[in-house]
Amino acid sequence: MIGITLQAESLKVGYLITGRLKSTRLPKKLLLPVKGKPIIAHMIDRLKQANKIDEIIICTSISEQDKPLGDIAKENNIQCFMGDPDDVLSRLLAAADEFELDYILNITADCPFADPDYADQIVDKYIATGADLIRQFDLPHGVFSYGIKVDALRKVVALKGSPDTEVWGRYFTDTGCFDVLDLDVENEFHKRPGLRMTMDYPEDFEFIKAIFDALYVNGEVFSLNDILSFLDKHPEIVNINKNCGTQFKKRFLSQSEPALKKINKVTIALIIGAGSIGQRHIRNLKKIGIDNIIALRSRKGHWAKLPAELGVIEVETWDEAITKKPDVAIIANPSSLHLDAAVKIAPYVKGIMIEKPLSHSMEGCQQLVDLLIKKKVVSFIGHNLMFHPIIKNIRKYSDEHGVGNIVNTQCQVGQWLPDWHPYEDYKKAYFARKDLGGGVSLTLIHEIHLALELAGLPTQVFGIISGYDNLDVDVDVCSDLMIKHKTGAVSQIHLDYLQRPAHRNGLITFERGWLSYDFNEKRLIAQQSCDKEPEVIWSDSDYHANEMYVDQMKKFINYVEEGRVRHQHDASSSIESLKVVEALFESDRLEARVNIARNERFSF
Repeated sequence: MIGITLQAESLKVGYLITGRLKSTRLPKKLLLPVKGKPIIAHMIDRLKQANKIDEIIICTSISEQDKPLGDIAKENNIQCFMGDPDDVLSRLLAAADEFELDYILNITADCPFADPDYADQIVDKYIATGADLIRQFDLPHGVFSYGIKVDALRKVVALKGSPDTEVWGRYFTDTGCFDVLDLDVENEFHKRPGLRMTMDYPEDFEFIKAIFDALYVNGEVFSLNDILSFLDKHPEIVNINKNCGTQFKKRFLSQSEPALKKINKVTIALIIGAGSIGQRHIRNLKKIGIDNIIALRSRKGHWAKLPAELGVIEVETWDEAITKKPDVAIIANPSSLHLDAAVKIAPYVKGIMIEKPLSHSMEGCQQLVDLLIKKKVVSFIGHNLMFHPIIKNIRKYSDEHGVGNIVNTQCQVGQWLPDWHPYEDYKKAYFARKDLGGGVSLTLIHEIHLALELAGLPTQVFGIISGYDNLDVDVDVCSDLMIKHKTGAVSQIHLDYLQRPAHRNGLITFERGWLSYDFNEKRLIAQQSCDKEPEVIWSDSDYHANEMYVDQMKKFINYVEEGRVRHQHDASSSIESLKVVEALFESDRLEARVNIARNERFSF
């Protein structure tokens, strides 16, 4: 305890308020007047209530347009630092060095309700733990702060590969190099991660003004308890900016992808399972310049002998595979064998790609995720459909057009099972065998994963599963399910092994328009409520399906070379779709809806 006390006494802490005056959605928002002074001045008054902060510093840019922030700092008897306009991480580090800070707290200047008590708690937690980054995502958005160890910030600046770091959190979380701690909020009254109390849009400013109109007394600072009590009594105030969260989240996620310097080189790949999809991956690895490929063979499937033109080194034992020192492993064996293979190879590689689904059940999945993160092994789940131009253009259209939120998704896919691999007895293939993790719900999990990517996390599932006697298999042949999403949207999904010829299409309904896609026709059509006629958003009759597999492989290799242990395609990202499949089977058994629970943070 004496050591901790001495450390606390010698620790110089600065609160760095990151802000500029370049906003286009709400021009010069930091200078907007509330009760006779700029809104940022109220934020400064609030932060001055903290007991563990030695300096409050507006951290802005050298741009001429940002000079008024320096004047505000002077008027409010705090410091101002002017640095790089775009590289926020470098600006924060330069400010920390300029003022000789040991530890910094940070939030953007559009958070006038950043709480001083919770800022103090971050400092206490840092003294107790030494964590590199401390967050408080259980609080309302706009109340929490970030706590950053300066030495960790210096390391992040060395790792980053881009000067544009306006959104920087994932530089800490995605590399696996830093100790990131989420501070528990013990006061249940304050736990409101879905409540928006920040300022990006005109509606946000109206929301903030309403709070000041009700609570502000000159010379005093009202508390978080005061704010929340007022909002509980006046839900109409919460509704003012309730819909801004979705807009913000889209923008935030589009800007949050980190660009890292490459720290690894991939030259040797191990293929575990060299059936049809394994062979596709072999060919695609060679296309992108990785020629040294080892195939670990069981020789139990149809492909007892591989085509000579693949040019791979075949081995039959794990020891032989490991001695070849592969940089990455691609697991393409039957789904029920995925986890065992991943656990065995994890200590010896920098990255593991696993064909979808992650596994045939949830059992052991979280343990694998934890193991890979602990060992800093990059994981990647092969939901190749996410790399198709149709999906890319669905996202682009949704982001760039004023169609609003997704209300409903409908998607269906089917293919006659014997047509899948005409060269083999379909009854022996993994997708037709329960013991190997087959069945239409797992094999065609793409549509479930797509629904969650587009419409949000699942909260409820209702489903019906049926067989088909003529196929004579022991797995689900036809599955129909409905998913209720956290956003309020509903997805309707049909999967089957029956359609002749194969078909894969869907309809996405927004508040003010729709999108219709067809993978067979290679076409995406859209119509907004203001349009007289639908328009073709994307169409390419020459598009070859293998291109999405190549793009997927390039992304995986790039993540491995960057050391990205967390990203949108990692093992953790595929767990939700597996939860839905398990809920589907339970719903069919119970003939009832099944709830899906989770402990989640930071839901705007």
